[in-house]
Amino acid sequence: MNNKLVDQKKGRILFILCWLVYFSSYIGRLNYSSVMSSIVEENILTFSQAGTISMVYFFAYGTGQFCNGILGDKIKPQKMIFTGLFVSGIANVLMGITAAFGAMVVLWGINGYMQSMIWPPIIRIFAEKYTNEKKKKYSIDIASSMAIGTLMSYFLSACAMKFFSWHAAFYLASCIMIVIAFVWIKGYGKIEEFQKDHVVYEEEKNIVKATVDEKQVSFFSVLIGSGLLLVVLPVMIHGILKDGVTQWVPTYIYENFEVTASFSVIVTMILPIVNLTGAYMARFVDKIYPKQEVKSACWFFGCAVVSLLLLLGLGKYHVLLSVTLFAVVTACMMAVNTLFVNLLPLHFEKQGRVSSVSGFLNSVAYIGSAISTFTIGVMVEHVGWNATMLSWIGITVVAFVLCLLIRKKDFYKKGR
Repeated sequence: MNNKLVDQKKGRILFILCWLVYFSSYIGRLNYSSVMSSIVEENILTFSQAGTISMVYFFAYGTGQFCNGILGDKIKPQKMIFTGLFVSGIANVLMGITAAFGAMVVLWGINGYMQSMIWPPIIRIFAEKYTNEKKKKYSIDIASSMAIGTLMSYFLSACAMKFFSWHAAFYLASCIMIVIAFVWIKGYGKIEEFQKDHVVYEEEKNIVKATVDEKQVSFFSVLIGSGLLLVVLPVMIHGILKDGVTQWVPTYIYENFEVTASFSVIVTMILPIVNLTGAYMARFVDKIYPKQEVKSACWFFGCAVVSLLLLLGLGKYHVLLSVTLFAVVTACMMAVNTLFVNLLPLHFEKQGRVSSVSGFLNSVAYIGSAISTFTIGVMVEHVGWNATMLSWIGITVVAFVLCLLIRKKDFYKKGR
């Protein structure tokens, strides 16, 4: 990879390309949860089977994040991102064609692994192509692609179910992903060609840019020496709440308030709008506690506990109140995600392990998501929503207490 910094204009274009890629990936991953209630309603899947498919996606995505995170520090991001997005698009179109549980499990697992090839190279691009100020800015700003991608996925899925069928939600996502995959590979190639032929002039003064070691530090040494293992459980719990719970919100609304499936998806569209505030709340708290991601995370886990308690006690009285409280929880988890998955890995640029650390932490988070999407479906079937919510409160309290206990430890000294 060409490690020269991009100039201001090309830097903006490169960020837009990364934004489009991640935006489209969300359209092709959340469409399944958006149409899940319709699929269950048509008796194609049971709740447990629907949860199993989500679980397989998250396990494939989580394990893929770990593998592709390490690969992302070794190979060029251009083809890696293109391959992930393009094959994910193919998996989506095939998902729309089939209506068999076994085929859906395989296809959505492939989709999960392919999408895991996207994030680690993106965070590496930010670390190596931008100044210290810009790489942190773009690492937070890209959260808008998640929010808007989620919103677009819900919108397209709602339209598909309203005017066509749930199958159309996968066809629309596929078209968008494949088109953007080709836009990406063409656009990134032009930026690389420009960098080879031009000297990059820095307009900013007093720029401090980390230098990557000539010899890359082994990931095992970074994992053990930096203290990353101490945050594994809080990261996993945040994954349970950020993605696992979000996957089931449309179904919760549909089951508890006697609305149509398409309406439940439309109402849930408030979530990504509020979630985006979580990324910028993380930036705000990070400025107060710089390089203290765990201490900052305490605030957001604590807020999530309060919101879940209110949801359990009051959420049943009105659909908008339920959605609002869900939105607060997921916004807090977006803040935690920004702290742990977007900002923390940037400390490891000097070791050449930005992609590996980001992939590892994302992997842990999505393993949590995989566990929760399946277990939530089983719990709802057997013990109901109230008991399920109590379990969410319990694990969030655990994450809060753990972060509180280790908040003063200097984890990342070797990564700075």
